[in-house]
This record gives sequence, structure tokens and C-alpha cells, in this order.
Amino acid sequence: MVLKKMHLSNIILTICSLVYFWILIKIILLKNGFINYGYNANFILFDFVNQYHNQGLSQTLLINILGNLALFIPLSIILINYFKFLTCSNIIFANFITSLSFELIQLSTGWGIFDVDDIFLNTLGGIIGIIIYHLITKNKHSKIPSTIFLINFGIIGYISLYKFYPILLPSFII
Repeated sequence: MVLKKMHLSNIILTICSLVYFWILIKIILLKNGFINYGYNANFILFDFVNQYHNQGLSQTLLINILGNLALFIPLSIILINYFKFLTCSNIIFANFITSLSFELIQLSTGWGIFDVDDIFLNTLGGIIGIIIYHLITKNKHSKIPSTIFLINFGIIGYISLYKFYPILLPSFII
């Protein structure tokens, strides 16, 4: 019975992981379809701090900061769960390379705006994911990391639906 529960939870986490990667691609690369923004980039690190200083904390800035942090928390949890041999440094590097890859794709295709702040915030989100995972897994038999992953996955899913397909959400949730 325990083996069946573990098997079912692994299947659920695998499906959630695949959907997570699809949502990540949708949010980062295809948020507006295949619209080409041309060569548009921000190479100034911590430009979001300048935006805050100049304009205050707008809803767009807050969503950008929190969204970029939240997007990569699940990636760390996925990597830790599937690749037990990876060190924290490896996971941070994987988050950095994944974020850099998405930004370079945006830069080369024009399907978004290259932003060095996004790389920083995504990597920081990955670090937060590692910290959360390790704080919670002090109890070796805890299902909480999986629960956190699923909750974060749900939040990202909600944000994605709200942004791209709000018609799919019930009116009381919007």
C-alpha cells in the first residue's frame, strides 16, 4: 500500500513538473504569442530598484519582481527531488543557466524582452526554493516540500490563467 502511495505521488509530481515547464515556457517566451518585440533589452542590473525609486511600487513592478522569484522556486524543488546527487551550488547554477537560456532566447527571437534583472530574480527564486526545501525537510518523512511545490504550482497556474486566459477562471476567483 505504501509503495502504491509513493508511486501515485511520483506520478502526480511528474505530471505537475511537466506542466510546470510548459507554463514556464508559456509565461516567459510565449506570453504574447509569437509577437516579435525586436531587439529590446535591459542590461542594467537592479534596474527594478531604479524603477521603484523613480515611480514607486506599481502593480506591474510588484508582479514582475514576485513573479520572477516565484517562477523558479519549483525548479529547485524539482531538481532536488529528481537529482539527489546535485549540490546546492549545482542547483543554483542550473537555475541561473535556465534563466539565462530563456533570456537569450528572448533576445535572439524577439519573443520578449531580455532583462538581466529577470536572471537575478529567477536565480534568487531558485535559492529561495532550496532554502524552503531544506528548512522543511528537517523531518525526513515530510510531504511538505511536495505540498509547497504543488501550492506554488497552483499559484503560478492561477497567475498564468489570470494573465492569459481569464475567461477560464470562475468569476468569483477573478
